Formats: sequence, structure tokens, C-alpha cells
Amino acid sequence: MNNDRQKPPVPEDSIGSIRSVTWHPRYREGVLELFSNVPHKAQLWQWEFESSPFGKAFDPVLLVDREDQVVGFNGVMPIEATAFGEPIDALWSCDFHVVESWRGKGLGSRIKSVLHGKAKEVMAFGISDHASRVLLHLGWKPDLRVRNYRLLRSSRGIREWAFRAIQWLNRSLGLLGPRLSNCTITVRSTLPDQASIDELWEREKSGYSRIVKRSFEYLKWKYQCHPLARYAFVCAWEHQELAALMVVRFHGETLKIVDYAGPASNAALKRALVRRIRDHWRHALQLTVVTSDAQLGQCLRNEGFFSPRTRPRFYIHDSETELTRGWFIMAGDSDGELLGAAADFCKGSTVLNETEVN
Repeated sequence: MNNDRQKPPVPEDSIGSIRSVTWHPRYREGVLELFSNVPHKAQLWQWEFESSPFGKAFDPVLLVDREDQVVGFNGVMPIEATAFGEPIDALWSCDFHVVESWRGKGLGSRIKSVLHGKAKEVMAFGISDHASRVLLHLGWKPDLRVRNYRLLRSSRGIREWAFRAIQWLNRSLGLLGPRLSNCTITVRSTLPDQASIDELWEREKSGYSRIVKRSFEYLKWKYQCHPLARYAFVCAWEHQELAALMVVRFHGETLKIVDYAGPASNAALKRALVRRIRDHWRHALQLTVVTSDAQLGQCLRNEGFFSPRTRPRFYIHDSETELTRGWFIMAGDSDGELLGAAADFCKGSTVLNETEVN
């Protein structure tokens, strides 16, 4: 995300005056000015950066000039994450920006160098072409497992008719795939109770090689407490126990599956959730999913989705090892989904009401 704030050219001897400072609320307006092309950024600020569900302080990378004016910024979203159930040191990088008149002078690399010291694993998701080149140059590694999946219910041209033919073929082949019949699925406007979600997380976390902690407090903060957007929660129950859930958002003609909490490996359960979502929102002309989970990807294909060639960019900087693979990623992990949800809401959105289906 870039906003070209014009300033007079910077003399070369001024570079030495740039300094990295610790966060203080007095810099908030200066940072928001960098993102003035995002009108809802100020509305999201407190929630996104300073109300961490994990109780961690906001600690971005911040560069200022000799007048104490903000010239560079890299936001961070601290998280709790696990590797096979054990805690690891990781954080999300977001909202990277250098004032236009200071670009090309090495400040971007300087910001990233400071950022690399804040956690052993730093991640960025949904980045631009330019940012991609910068991160590769600085030693970040791409994870190519993250894929887009779509299901179209209308066709406006030959290309979309071809995609729908692929959907039909995928769904036909999926008739032989795993199915689940002994669960109850509910569609809710609020999360299930805290005990059910936290028990689900504790039961299933060790099955993931790397994942952000999907606790009740995290899911509540990210989706239920989003200051602008509205999400729905599709929950699978087995013997009155929460077996898995998916988070969805509907806007305009598009339904997005943005998150999943549940077993790492249970194709029948994942497919049951996808099928219920597909059938419940019959009025959605397009369904989209972003995930790194190959098993979920196959379940989506079995239910008639297809995977376009384009892929979202997910990059990792690991300061200690080469173990940059294995992250479980969904669209909701990206701050791009949070900003996109806010933008959609500002345009006018459909509110998802609570409904129960068996």
C-alpha cells in the first residue's frame, strides 16, 4: 500500500539525520498521513494495532527525520503461533511505507533490518510486485503453497464458461471423495462459547507444522470485534462437541471463506463445511477461498471450485533456520482481508444473520 506524499528533494547529507525511534502515540497522526488514501485506516487503528488479543504492546519500525517527522513506517501485528503445538516467535509485517522523497536511499532496507530483529520468523502476505522484489533481495523466502480457489455461478464470457466447465468436471470427480453425514452444522452471527473454541484449539494444534493460535480471544478480536465488518461462523458439531468452524464474509455478490479452525487432517469434515457454505449462500454469484492447505484445496475442488493460475504472495523471513515451509494460511491471516472488509463495509454490505441448519 503506497501513498505518494510529495516533499522537496532530500539532500544526501540529510540521510544521517534519520533515526529509528520507539513507538509513541505522538507519531500516530504522522503515520496516518502516510496512509491518507485509506479513509478508514484511522477507524481501524486502535483495534488493529493497539488491542492485541495476546496482550502484546504495539512495537512497529518507525523512522523520523531531524524535525521528528515520520518518513518511514512498518507496522507489525504481534501474534502467538505454534509449531506442532509448541510456541514459536513470530509476527506479521504490514503497512510498509517510505515517504516518496526519501525512496531510493536505502531506508527500506534499513526498516526491514530493524524488523528482522523483532522476531525469529517475520511474515508478509498479499504483497505487491515491488515489495516482492525488495523482500527477495533481503533474503525473504516465498511459500508457493498458498493458492486461490473460486466457484462461479454466472458466466459473462467464454473464459468464465470455460471455468464453469472445469467446476463441473471437478465436482463430478468429487463424487468419489470423502463425505461426512454424522455432524450438525450451524451458521451463526456470533462465535460459539469460549470453552468450545479453546478446547478445539488445544485438541488440534499439534497437527499443524506452523499456525497462528486460533483461540477464542484471537477469533473474537479478529472477526467478531472488527469495528466495521461483519462475519458469519459456520460450525460443525459432533456429539454436541465443536469439531471445526469456518469464518465467512459476504459482500455484494461474493462470499469469501476467510478462516478455518479445526483438525489439520480431516477431509470429510472440511468438505462438509464447504458444502454447507456453498449451499447455504446460493445467492452468492462467486465464492472465493485463499489457503495453503492442500487437503482443503482438494475438498474445494470436490465441491466444484477451481484454482486460477494467479497466487497470493506469502513471504517469510526466518533468522535462524530454513524451515520457512509448513505455515497454515488463510485469507484472514492477511491484513489485506481486514482492510478489504472495512472498505466493503463502507461501500454498503449485507449483514449475515444467525441461522441454524441440520
